[in-house]
Amino acid sequence: MNTAQPITDNKMIKDIMEVYSKGTKQYLLLAYSLNTGLRISDILKATVKDSLAGIWKAREQKTGKEKLVELNPKLQLLIRDFVQAQGLTDGDYIFYSNKDRSKPISRVQAHRIVAYAGDMVGITLSCHSLRKTFGYIAYKNNVDLALLQYIFNHSSQAVTLRYIGITQDEANRVTTGLSIGI
Repeated sequence: MNTAQPITDNKMIKDIMEVYSKGTKQYLLLAYSLNTGLRISDILKATVKDSLAGIWKAREQKTGKEKLVELNPKLQLLIRDFVQAQGLTDGDYIFYSNKDRSKPISRVQAHRIVAYAGDMVGITLSCHSLRKTFGYIAYKNNVDLALLQYIFNHSSQAVTLRYIGITQDEANRVTTGLSIGI
């Protein structure tokens, strides 16, 4: 079984985002995933009302815990433009099914959207890769590890480090790359 890996290269993230046109449901799904760190099962429950308010709030499907995530301003703008272009109303799902707009797309369909973007840039990509990418990029931008542990609801910081792809090789590069006082 392959383990989902975070995308560690900003150029690759840009390339993945360019697979879909800005303003499409597919583009928004990638952006939402990369900018919230939520599980895909939780993202698919996002409604217009909450998203336009700038908040994702629900009970996590996997953990059953109540969670609140404020959406960043750029993501809020993407959502607003998408909602207006699609003529969605408060009760609608952001990621509505084309077959039945009163339901969200399935996890399988979300996976197809994400996997296709990966295929187009030559990598294996999953919805979980995007969640891990959020954590990896946040960590590399000096977000405190304890805070990431809280966001991901992990039992320890060691679990979080493994989850976001920080490996012993990466730790070794730090120690071999530093020469302090000698």
